[in-house]
Amino acid sequence: MNQQEEDKPVDPKRQSEESKAASPEGKGPATAEEAPESPESVIETLRAGYEKKEQEAREAQNRYLRTLADFENYKKRAQRDQAEALKYANEKLIRELLPVIDNLDRALSHSRETRDFDRMMEGVELIYKQFLSMLGKFGVVPIESLNQPFDPFLHQSIGQVEVDEGSDAKENQVVGETQKGYYFNERVLRPSLVMIAKKKAPPS
Repeated sequence: MNQQEEDKPVDPKRQSEESKAASPEGKGPATAEEAPESPESVIETLRAGYEKKEQEAREAQNRYLRTLADFENYKKRAQRDQAEALKYANEKLIRELLPVIDNLDRALSHSRETRDFDRMMEGVELIYKQFLSMLGKFGVVPIESLNQPFDPFLHQSIGQVEVDEGSDAKENQVVGETQKGYYFNERVLRPSLVMIAKKKAPPS
């Protein structure tokens, strides 16, 4: 280096670029922030994360167990309430039936004392009407069958009765009833047992 180069002023920008070029990969010397974490620090970070997740898992497990216990209690209460409802489902019907039984009991007692058959029959008819009225409150209504056309959905035939050609009864018309049928809320509870008309065959 000659004297002129030594006396030449130094360019700071050029000196900085030369310094960068001289360092590995042109990035300059490593700083404290870029220094890799120590193994102890990494382990501590992992341990803290694991403990946090473990705490979250315990809390989730506790919430699940509480929810499961609440559901089991609800299921037991629902089963108990259902059993109670079934046990006393007919309470209203029984309450309505009791006055009918009371009247029947009074009618029987009176008939024993008086031996009055006509009065007893009147009492029985009144009780019968009261009983039908009570059943009607619960949707039980008798099927009207006599003199009606035979209907297999409403009637069950137990026999035929031959009628003359001049009779008012028509073929397959109900002319007798041995057991009354009933509707329950407009659905057939049981069909009527009936006898149906059959025209006599003309003489040969």
